[in-house]
Amino acid sequence: MALMIALGVFYADLVRVPAALSARQGVYSLMEPAYVAMAVPGRLIEQISESVRLGAALQDENNQLRKQNLLYAAQLQRLPQLMSENTELRRLSEAELDVPAAVRLVEVIGVDPDPSRKIVIIRNEPGVKLYRGQPVLDANGVMGRIHRIGRQTARVILLTDRTHSVPVRVNRTGIRAILNGTGDADELSLQFVPEKSDIKIGDLLTTSGLGNDFPAGYPVARVTKIRRLGDDQFLDITARPIANLDRSRFLLALFDRPASSILLRPEESQNGETR
Repeated sequence: MALMIALGVFYADLVRVPAALSARQGVYSLMEPAYVAMAVPGRLIEQISESVRLGAALQDENNQLRKQNLLYAAQLQRLPQLMSENTELRRLSEAELDVPAAVRLVEVIGVDPDPSRKIVIIRNEPGVKLYRGQPVLDANGVMGRIHRIGRQTARVILLTDRTHSVPVRVNRTGIRAILNGTGDADELSLQFVPEKSDIKIGDLLTTSGLGNDFPAGYPVARVTKIRRLGDDQFLDITARPIANLDRSRFLLALFDRPASSILLRPEESQNGETR
């Protein structure tokens, strides 16, 4: 009986009997919600899988962007320093063009731990023949001169060290004197200037070229204070270094070798060692 009904339905569908088509459409309409309902779990599973996959990809991308952001942030932290170094190197390059003698760029890598001394340590590059007493400049003016030399480093004694002296002249008038370090980072003492000398606050002091230590004409300091001490025949004059003694990282070693040894204060012994 069931076989007969099935054959009848198959035949009616085959010959496109209108009644059979209507019945088939009605059955499909009745079953359509069931088809839709059965498709929902599969679609949900597919959407969840896609969301998980995209979520993992987005998480990986987010982590990567976070790492890059941290890297860029770290690099930006060094930007002010790099800009400062770039400015300093540009000024040194410009200063090098103004220096008639040969120069070599050197880098400050440390300071002397002795608080009573004003000494910085520079890197001694292979093949660079630094010498004792060699003048050292920054982009502004005279820093000091090389005091000792090792295989990998050299020590530069700064203008403000108590044992350092340099012959100078007042740029405006030509008056010659000796500029001594005081141990103070911002203060120098100008010695042996007669009481009636024409010298003013703000006068530029440059190397005089005497003493065979520094070539003439390099800026050293500016006069900041002048005092007359009663009946003393000499003025008490204070000057401030022009070079950035405590800030310059890159310096210029001046290759204009003097004919005689470095001019030292009485505190220095004949062999150059500090007593």
